[in-house]
Amino acid sequence: MDVTVIIVTYNSAETIGECLTSVQAQIGVQCEVIVVDNASTDGTTDVVRKWGGDVRLLANKENIGFGRANNQGFAASSGRYLYLLNPDAKLTQSNALVELRAALEQHLDWGMAGTRVVSADRRREGKPANTYPGQSRVRRDFSKLPGRIAWVSGASLFLRRQVFAELGGFDPDFFLYNEETDLCLRLREKGYVIGYADTVEVIHIGGVSERANDPHQTALRRLAGLHLFWQKHYSKDDMIHLARVDQLRAAFRMLGHGLLSTLRPAGSPSQRKRQYYRALWISSSEFLKLLREGKRA
Repeated sequence: MDVTVIIVTYNSAETIGECLTSVQAQIGVQCEVIVVDNASTDGTTDVVRKWGGDVRLLANKENIGFGRANNQGFAASSGRYLYLLNPDAKLTQSNALVELRAALEQHLDWGMAGTRVVSADRRREGKPANTYPGQSRVRRDFSKLPGRIAWVSGASLFLRRQVFAELGGFDPDFFLYNEETDLCLRLREKGYVIGYADTVEVIHIGGVSERANDPHQTALRRLAGLHLFWQKHYSKDDMIHLARVDQLRAAFRMLGHGLLSTLRPAGSPSQRKRQYYRALWISSSEFLKLLREGKRA
């Protein structure tokens, strides 16, 4: 088997059909598709089952998180390469997997490769990142890590099977957010380079599974992933500094957007931003308290 495509779903009924169609359209590769569903309640599994034997469905009874579900898909896979694709994303070219396979065969030092990830209207493009979260404010030296790319979007990741196995897959302590950043850093620490296949395009809607959720709770989940990344890779002093900066920034911006939101209608950008910065202030304050008490967040 050339490539195993692993798609982790959670309430993805609206988009999983187009995603699977774009995978089925791939030519020139022997490909298997595994969908791992995290206890969707919107009929996602019914949509996937319509694909019959073309797609293997692993239906979880509870939401085990993005990273753990990908690890579950990996354990059931057989491909020499793994392609991790979000259910609200789709490939725009039928030769995408061929090009990704060729890129890793040509660049033997690449452990993984990201792709071009663009919004549905193509006005926004997610570029590879050259730094890690908070890197400019910490003392850790990243200069000796191989390659220039720090991390790429987890919405579209192409990896060598043996590299994913060597890394032990995603860290299961991450539930959602920043697990791909952690994976990318650990990959570079093993001596591999992160490549970028800019000729392969993926359209990504983004945030579909979180639309119905409280923005405040979504922000708290994002920050929990960020703080776990810090704990794994930064010193205690650096984490305290980063959390203090976020706490101060949140306090000022929460106040500013709070004043603006009183003049705006319900659901305005100012109100949503105030919710985010309130979550940032709460999360940073709690994180600081745990650090000072010598506890793990």
